Amino acid sequence: MNTRKLANNGARARALLGTCVVLALLIKPVQDRVEARLGQQSIVADQLYFGSPAAVKKMSLGYECLLADVYWMRTIQYYGRRGEAAKRPVRYKNLGTLLDITTTLDPDLLDAYRAGSSFLAEADPIGAGQPREAIKLLDKGISRHPLQWRLWFDKGFVYFWFLKDFKSAGEAWLAASRLSTAPPWMEGLAAMGLSRSGAVQTAKTLWQHQYHESNRADVKENARNHLLSIQVVEDLSTLEFFLNKYRERTGSFPQRLDDLVRAGFLRYIPRDPLGTPYQYDPKIGEIRLDPQTKVRRLDVPEAYREAYLERIARLYQ
Repeated sequence: MNTRKLANNGARARALLGTCVVLALLIKPVQDRVEARLGQQSIVADQLYFGSPAAVKKMSLGYECLLADVYWMRTIQYYGRRGEAAKRPVRYKNLGTLLDITTTLDPDLLDAYRAGSSFLAEADPIGAGQPREAIKLLDKGISRHPLQWRLWFDKGFVYFWFLKDFKSAGEAWLAASRLSTAPPWMEGLAAMGLSRSGAVQTAKTLWQHQYHESNRADVKENARNHLLSIQVVEDLSTLEFFLNKYRERTGSFPQRLDDLVRAGFLRYIPRDPLGTPYQYDPKIGEIRLDPQTKVRRLDVPEAYREAYLERIARLYQ
């Protein structure tokens, strides 16, 4: 009798699990079907049929981790479909909600906090342009995993790069450096973050560490593009600085960039990070990326350029 009851219970459990799996897997195809019908319009509707993390958790019937994986895949697809995103009224309106649902279903899914905060913080069109929401997501992860130094690192990253709040960035990195699991370089990063004069080196260090630490190809590629963009800003700022010095000395801009080398201002003329020469207009002294470059230039905060120019000026004195 007991054996039969256990068998029946096991069968019900397997049936329930199967139903949950089917329902979970249907979320994406059903939504895609609706969006495909709406795709005849120039604007793609951006509607979530289940927008409450608490409600979705109740519907999971105990299979939260399974459903979390489904929602995490849905989040990645929602973020990664750039063509579809461009047709939405707001490009990534529901990104934060999808991440909230995912991390409510599975609070231990660290990749959702880390990659998700990057998706949220990046400026449009690369991301949602919502750094405050990224901080909220990371704080949610930190409350669950206070000893995960990488979450503190990411929090400082968002404060430093996207919110220009260097003090809060330094404090987040300082908190990370005090964890036994944190690498030794976290303490130095905290010191640079708390010092405004350290902004130039800190910015590079941030993207370098994100590039090497991340195990996601899209996050690594984003970090690489930011590092290339920083190099472009440094090259252009350096050339602009010495073009103006040349004009101060001679009364006009040089006819060719090589004249800066002949005048002793530079040892060589840099090319962009992927090897294409910069374009130069001698009439107005303007220097810019060649339209044919393979560098994908992303926004670099003006504060970084200002700090870099201050550094050049100090070195030139």
